Amino acid sequence: MSTQIVSVALPEDMYRRLKDAATLAQQPLEEVIFQTIRGNLPPVLADLAPDQRDLVADLQGLEDDELWAIGKGALPTAHWRRHQHFLAKGEQGLLTPDERAELAQLREATDRFVLRRSYALALLKWRGHTIPATA
Repeated sequence: MSTQIVSVALPEDMYRRLKDAATLAQQPLEEVIFQTIRGNLPPVLADLAPDQRDLVADLQGLEDDELWAIGKGALPTAHWRRHQHFLAKGEQGLLTPDERAELAQLREATDRFVLRRSYALALLKWRGHTIPATA
């Protein structure tokens, strides 16, 4: 991987925070800066599988309040209960073929929900919002 050298003027307080973080972590300042940048890059569609891109592509153009609505959303209770019921039944080896198929559909819907929600929250974080631990 090739690298580029970039010079950036930082406010003194930001520089001190990075320097202090490097000292505490016993890491070179450059490594702390690199980790900070890497950890705060915006989500990129190209990092996702093609089918996942289609699920979240529309989120990048949404306003913050729309992203918050997605980020604070929850699976319908009935969906979650049925999913948990089938998982428990499956652990006992008692699922019928129809229930296995329904569980697969529920799992897929849950995965889609979690991906959209996570991506919405990642966009909000990148836009400077603090994401509560309970989000």
